[in-house]
Amino acid sequence: MKDLSRITGYGCIVAGVGPAGMGFLFNALKTGQITTLARHGLLILDAGGTHASGKLGAGRLGEYRITANSVGDVFLDCLRDPALADVLAPLEGEPCLERIRADPYSSPRLDEIGELLEAASALVLAHITALPGVEMWCGTSLDTLQYLDGTSILTLSHEPEVAQRTSRLRTENLVLNLGGQQCPEQLTQSLNRQGLTPSRRARIYSGDELLRMPLGQLRSLLLPRLRRGGRVCVVGGSHSAFSMLDVLADALRNTRVKEITLLHRSPIRLFFENAEEARAAGYHYDAERDVCPISGRINRSGGLRYRALAIGQEILATGRIEECAMNIQLVQTGPGSAQRLELASEVLADAPIVVQCNGYQPILPTISDAHHQPITLREVNGGLDSDANGNPCDIHGQRLAGLYMFGLGAGLAVDPTLGSEASFDGRIYGVWQFHNHASLPALHAIIARNASDDALGSDTAHSVGQVIASDRGMASVSGSGMTSDKTSANSVVSEKASAESLAQASEAEDFSSALKVLSDSLGLQQKSRMA
Repeated sequence: MKDLSRITGYGCIVAGVGPAGMGFLFNALKTGQITTLARHGLLILDAGGTHASGKLGAGRLGEYRITANSVGDVFLDCLRDPALADVLAPLEGEPCLERIRADPYSSPRLDEIGELLEAASALVLAHITALPGVEMWCGTSLDTLQYLDGTSILTLSHEPEVAQRTSRLRTENLVLNLGGQQCPEQLTQSLNRQGLTPSRRARIYSGDELLRMPLGQLRSLLLPRLRRGGRVCVVGGSHSAFSMLDVLADALRNTRVKEITLLHRSPIRLFFENAEEARAAGYHYDAERDVCPISGRINRSGGLRYRALAIGQEILATGRIEECAMNIQLVQTGPGSAQRLELASEVLADAPIVVQCNGYQPILPTISDAHHQPITLREVNGGLDSDANGNPCDIHGQRLAGLYMFGLGAGLAVDPTLGSEASFDGRIYGVWQFHNHASLPALHAIIARNASDDALGSDTAHSVGQVIASDRGMASVSGSGMTSDKTSANSVVSEKASAESLAQASEAEDFSSALKVLSDSLGLQQKSRMA
């Protein structure tokens, strides 16, 4: 029998307090729904936030040594809502804010954006966690997730200083955005599908990691692998790939490396505000497929912008980055002549260094079903197959309601009401999106699920949930040390009723069976009290 008596329950858990998770919390505060989340029990958890692991709110954004692909005003817009004015008032005059305000229509460095997001997030988190019903656990990692028909059972691990916390939680609404990662296997599989294979001597480097390195460290890492010659090969065709070319050209200037090769599957796409700008730049585009029908922008979702755009235009025009005296060879591997693939094969055969810049995969806990069988989430180009709420799909087509993922590596499909070019088939990411349209449907879905529970009889439903989850007060009785004044209003079922109901559920093989047994038991008890 599964021991349910020590599992703590929350109405909503936000796992991951980077740009995506904070976007959800900002939206909850801006819409006034944060009090509804708090009333049902809100837990915010992150592996960071401790003295050793640093600040929350920006994820790794502040570590990148490149410029953003949006202007500063886009990030300022995330902080402008009147509902945030009092909370963010202490930011006024802070250098991290004033630097971006001073030049709002240029593209700032990502470390500047990271500093701003961390400062704003600290204020928002302090405000939210002061509300009754809200808790925040830093130094806590989500290791496993058992998904049971809309309910998630979480297994956690904690930093030593908070090791006394409970290691299992239960929720019907899990906002899961732990960041993105680049897996070498994903790159190898992508190349294999095109009939390409890296050489045996090749070392695959994550572009995400290299973009966070100081130039000197990057140079020291790569040059030893080129002692016996060979190419440096970057794989990808979007913003991060061209940012990588920019950084590599700078790091390897005045060395024996004179050329870097970029393998890209699709044509290189450039962003322009309108058709006039594109024509003035001599850029040829497909008027049907490359133009957003709502904004009129060219390659609105998939085009290179700002510094990456400038680098892309220079490479397309001259085949080099002149400032660093670095030649850039472009090799498209997508639909076309067989000579393209032959050339790409030659490049890979001669490349001891291959840099992965072809997208991200979400960082996930181990996910299983009620019978502890692994659940694999279905992927699409650029992220996960999820609906507008961020509910992902497993490989069998089953939608996982109550699980919300829209951050880096997961993303969301294009919202047709906002518009995009038809040629873009990837997923949408970005800080502004996280703070607005990406997280808002998830918030509405969670509020609706909570309201549905209330309509079915919130007292009984909450009591059943607390027996299954052994509410925070019960956990204190059983010796877990989890007590809180914020949760004292939660309904608590007597230990005797819980024990009797659990005994009836002893033959149950999953939590849904246990829930039914307990629900039936509590229903009888409630009728008895009413009589």
